[in-house]
Amino acid sequence: MRQQKQDWRAYQQSLKQRQKIIARSHTLKKGVLRGLAGGALAALVIALAVTFAPRIKAAFDATPAPSRQENPNRLTQDSLRGLLDPRTLAHLDHKKLQVTQGDKELTLTTTLDLELQALLINEFKRNIARKRGTPRYVAAVAVDPATGRILSMAGFSKEEDAENPSLEAAYPAASIFKIITASAATEKLGLTPRSTLSFNGGKYTLYKRQLNEKKNKYTNTISFRDSFAQSVNPVFGKLGALKLKKENLSGYAERFLFNQEIAFDLPVEKSTLAIGEDPYQWAEVACGFNRITRISPLHGALIGATAVTGGNIPAPYLVDSVVTAGGQELTVPRPPSLGQAVPQKVSSTLNELMQRTIRSGTARKSFAGYRRDPVLKNLTLGGKTGSISNKARDVRVDWFVGFAKENKTGRSMAIAVVVGHQAYIGTRASAYARKAITCYFSHPPESPRPHIADTQQAKTPNDS
Repeated sequence: MRQQKQDWRAYQQSLKQRQKIIARSHTLKKGVLRGLAGGALAALVIALAVTFAPRIKAAFDATPAPSRQENPNRLTQDSLRGLLDPRTLAHLDHKKLQVTQGDKELTLTTTLDLELQALLINEFKRNIARKRGTPRYVAAVAVDPATGRILSMAGFSKEEDAENPSLEAAYPAASIFKIITASAATEKLGLTPRSTLSFNGGKYTLYKRQLNEKKNKYTNTISFRDSFAQSVNPVFGKLGALKLKKENLSGYAERFLFNQEIAFDLPVEKSTLAIGEDPYQWAEVACGFNRITRISPLHGALIGATAVTGGNIPAPYLVDSVVTAGGQELTVPRPPSLGQAVPQKVSSTLNELMQRTIRSGTARKSFAGYRRDPVLKNLTLGGKTGSISNKARDVRVDWFVGFAKENKTGRSMAIAVVVGHQAYIGTRASAYARKAITCYFSHPPESPRPHIADTQQAKTPNDS
C-alpha cells in the first residue's frame, strides 16, 4: 500500500514536470512568433522608407522655403550690394542712380546731402590737383546719428587698388582708438572727466619706462579730459597696460565693431584689431601708437556718432528709395541699429572729452574762433584727432572723427575724415571737417524718409 502511494506521487511529479515543459515550449513559440512579426514589420517599414523617402525629399525640395526675396516688392541689403558699384559711389555728385536687376530697370535715390557732397568733392579735387601739399588719399563720411542716413561719402586715392577709400579699412586708426580706451576706462575704472592722472616723459612718446606708477619731481599730472584732448600717449598707454589689459581692450573694441562686419548698402572692409599677451602692446593699442589697428572712414563716423546717441551705433544706409520703371516702390528693411556700444553715462563722458578737444586740444587751431562763427556758434562741437606715419614713412596719416549738434533743434551730424599727407602737409582732416560742418548746418535739413526696420534686435553691451 505504501509502495503504491509512492508510485502515485512520483507519477504526479512527473506529470507536473511535463506540463511545465509544455508551457515553456508554448511561451517560446509565442516569443518566436512575436519576434518574427516584429522583424517583418521592421522590414516592411524599411522597405517603405527606401521606396518613398526619395519621393518625399523631392516633394520637400520642390517646395521653396519662405524667403524675403520671394516678395517682389522687397529688397535686402545683400541685393543692394549686388546692384551697386563701390567705385561709382566713391564720389557721387548726383542724387539718383539707374541700375538693372535681371530684367528690371530700377531707380535708386540716395540719402546724400548734395550741397555737402559737392563741397567735399570740390575741396578734395582741388587739393588732389595741387603740386605742393597734395595728398596720397583723402576720404570723408558724414552720417546723421539719429537715423543712420549717409549725408556724404566722398573719397579720392592715388593708390592703384583703391575702389572706394571711404569704405576701406586701409588706414591706421592712430589716436582715434583713444575713444574706445576712454570708454572702457570710464565704465570699468570709474574715471570722470576731472579724474587726475599722471605721466613721466613726453606727451607723444611711448617708452616702456613710461609705463609705471612711479612718481618723482618730474612727474606730470593731468586731468582725464585734458589727457584725451591733448592725446597724451603715456597716460592712455598706462591705462591699457596696467589697468584695462587685453580683456577689456579687446572687449570694448568688439562693442565698437572692430573685427566685425558692418551692415551697409555697400561692402565695408572690416576694421581690424590684433592684440597679444605683451603688456607693452596693450599700451600701444590703448593709445593708438601702432600701425596694426586699422579702420575705415565709415566706421570712424559711426564711432563719432556714439557721443550724441547715448552710446547707440546707428545703422548706416545710403539708398533712400528704390522704384521700378512702372513706378512701384520697393522696400528695403534695415536693422534698427548696430548695437549699444556703451551706456548713456559713458556716452555723455565721451561727449565732454571730445568737446575739450575742440576747445583746447589738438583740434583747437582748426576750429579757432568757432564761438564767433555765425553758424558754428549755435552748435555743440566735439572731436578726436589722430596722426601716425605709415611703415614706409612716406605718408602721414591724419584723422578727425567728431560730431556737431545744433543746440536749438537737436539736429546732429557725425563725421570722419582721413588724409594721407605726402612730403608736405596740406589741408588737415580737422579743417575739412570744419568746412563740412559749416556747410551742412548752413542750410535747412532734408526731411528723412521713414525706412522699414528689420526684426533683428540690436546687441546690448551684455551681449558682447
